[in-house]
Amino acid sequence: MKRIERVRAFLRRTIAALSPSEVAWHGASVGVYVLATALLLAFFAVYFMQDFTLQKLPAFLVQIGALFLLGVLALLVFRYIGKLAPSYRFALFVLAPFIIVVFAPGDEKQSAVFGTALILIASFIGAGIAVLRKDGFEPARQKITLAITALGIGGLLVGLYATFSDKDSANPLLDGYVLEDRTLDLPNPGLPGTHDVLTLTYGSGQDKRRSEYGDGADLISRSVDGSKLIDNWDGFSGWLRTSYWGFDAGELPLQARVWYPDGDGPYPLVLVVHGNHAMEDFSDPGYAYLGELFASRGIIFASVDENYINFAISAWVEVFADRPGLKEENDARGWLLLQHLAQWRDWNDEPGHQFRNKVDMDRVALIGHSRGGEAVGVAASFNSLQRYPDDATLAFDFDFNLRGVIAIAPVDGQYQPRDRGTPIRDVNYFTIHGSMDGDVQSFEGTSQYSRVAFTNPDDFHFRSSLYVTGANHGQFNTTWNNLDMSWFRAWALDLDGIMHGEEQRDVARVYFSAFLEVVLRDRFEYLPIFSDARYAAGWLPNTFYINQYSNSAELPVADFEEDIDPTTNSLAGGRIETANLSKWYEARNSLKWDDLDTHSVVLAWDEEFTEEVARVDFVLPEDWSGANDRTIISASISAADIGTLPEDWEKDEDASDDEENESDKAPLDWSIELTDRSGASVSLPLSHDEALYPQIQAIPRRASFLDGTDTAEVLFRRFEFPVTDFVSANTVFDPAELARISFVFDRTKKGAIIIDDLSVMNVE
Repeated sequence: MKRIERVRAFLRRTIAALSPSEVAWHGASVGVYVLATALLLAFFAVYFMQDFTLQKLPAFLVQIGALFLLGVLALLVFRYIGKLAPSYRFALFVLAPFIIVVFAPGDEKQSAVFGTALILIASFIGAGIAVLRKDGFEPARQKITLAITALGIGGLLVGLYATFSDKDSANPLLDGYVLEDRTLDLPNPGLPGTHDVLTLTYGSGQDKRRSEYGDGADLISRSVDGSKLIDNWDGFSGWLRTSYWGFDAGELPLQARVWYPDGDGPYPLVLVVHGNHAMEDFSDPGYAYLGELFASRGIIFASVDENYINFAISAWVEVFADRPGLKEENDARGWLLLQHLAQWRDWNDEPGHQFRNKVDMDRVALIGHSRGGEAVGVAASFNSLQRYPDDATLAFDFDFNLRGVIAIAPVDGQYQPRDRGTPIRDVNYFTIHGSMDGDVQSFEGTSQYSRVAFTNPDDFHFRSSLYVTGANHGQFNTTWNNLDMSWFRAWALDLDGIMHGEEQRDVARVYFSAFLEVVLRDRFEYLPIFSDARYAAGWLPNTFYINQYSNSAELPVADFEEDIDPTTNSLAGGRIETANLSKWYEARNSLKWDDLDTHSVVLAWDEEFTEEVARVDFVLPEDWSGANDRTIISASISAADIGTLPEDWEKDEDASDDEENESDKAPLDWSIELTDRSGASVSLPLSHDEALYPQIQAIPRRASFLDGTDTAEVLFRRFEFPVTDFVSANTVFDPAELARISFVFDRTKKGAIIIDDLSVMNVE
């Protein structure tokens, strides 16, 4: 006991010695006053020394006064907090961060608001119950207590109801939607093939966490030095990561599980890589469904292990590490894929090896999911480089015949060489995303899509995107399943709104397999499904799909990238004319999170603005003769979620809100009009292809208030119009003399659209 008392006395003396005296506190205050006075005088001098005017004085006083007022408010808050009971201060400041961070559903702002509301509700209920238990239930004397308790319980019930009650359809126009069946007369690419499937794993042979890559590996692969690409595998967190895995960034193992056909080959090679799931919850087994399918169809398929550069969930890592997850490592993810291809190239050339001459290295493709979806784009860019963009002392020696990449719900921009988006040149590209993605809620793949470029029109390549209403992030990987957030926060997800996992994977089977048939085997007859899902309706689950597509054979009439003049189009000597539009301007497109690397034109019309029919005419050069009766006219179009009248327009007071809302929700239709040089014209409605639906309302949480992210974004849909359909409607029209392509807004009273590009393509 004496020893304990001596320790306590020592602590009291130490605290007393370290506690500032009143004189010290006063001196500290004077120091702050002097600093503030000096800064105020300096600010005043700089503010008024140049071009002094009396008009500046009120602005100066307002700025200074606002800053002082902010300080006074902060003082009042701290004084009030000091009056709180110690037990409540402890609960508020110690437990509130835990409640907000662990259980709050959305981004930082949304989580703070939600957590604060939850804490207030719990405080009201707890305070009321405590008082009632102590003093007894006497309504006449405890009106305030009962009111506070009722307020807390009422807030809880309202919150529960708003969160968990049945919701109105987010997209009522799609209720009962049936995908029109235009299925191609071809075998379903999503069905297994005729090859027997064999499996194996390859790895370092030293993996202490996973026997399939350690002493159970069928093939021993090399390790590679990724230290130049991963620059924050260091410090205490790096030491913990190295301790967990048994290696560091200087010796990253090349490891994968493989499905391959039983035969002599040679067979095409496809690699898939996962994203940034918890590193202890291994992600690479989750693509076995693709491995079984592709191997049965004569493709070697390897699911790559990059779990060691994912974030950590181990409690000891989270608690003690200063940086439990690597950052901006997607360049390393893509580089590792190319290192895997190099390993396969060596095995294919190695005499006596199991895969000697069994790999068709002329036919290679990559698939990536989430961060891996960006990584495959990085790999496609790095593949043609001789040096690493961020450190040119690192040489590249890849140059594989990479025919295509597939990006599943990818992120974009986590790696930006020289602060720009990763470019892809002359590689076929396909990206897919779901409306119920609770992780990557914005269709980031369309950003990469917009940067895919084709340099040679005689060398055919294509790019395509697919938006799947009802699909989520995780169900493309069977180990991730349907929880796109940590299970602490998964309560906020609208799991009832997600399509069944096997249906979502059926979409992947069909589209991924068809993509590989096109790019690896030149089965171009499957191409139509990439511009229109209706050509695969018999193979797909029924839902609403949005396809965007373009290829190297198309000639842009207007892509809005050439200059800042809204009256010019992409053809020299061409022009754009309009009439009676309520809005017309070119803009850069934005997603929920990022900007697309593309520009577009925004057009709006409204009969309240003018009863005259609005139109836009894309006038072709006078000497242009690029069309014939086999030409296809295409356009990428999205509905625009903007007002249709000028900002200063006074709306008709007689129009009801219900009428305006119904008009805003209706599909848009208008006429596509072609005119030849003789003046003969012919038109077809947009709905000859399909009417334009409003932007999809994507709400992966149980309610939109649980997340601060926008519920809709620009999603371009490809519309196609074969010229032969126009000729059938008016045989006098001569497509070889095509002079203008017009959008005539004569079928809906008002609307707003965004056009990303208008192109023509001659089908051979």
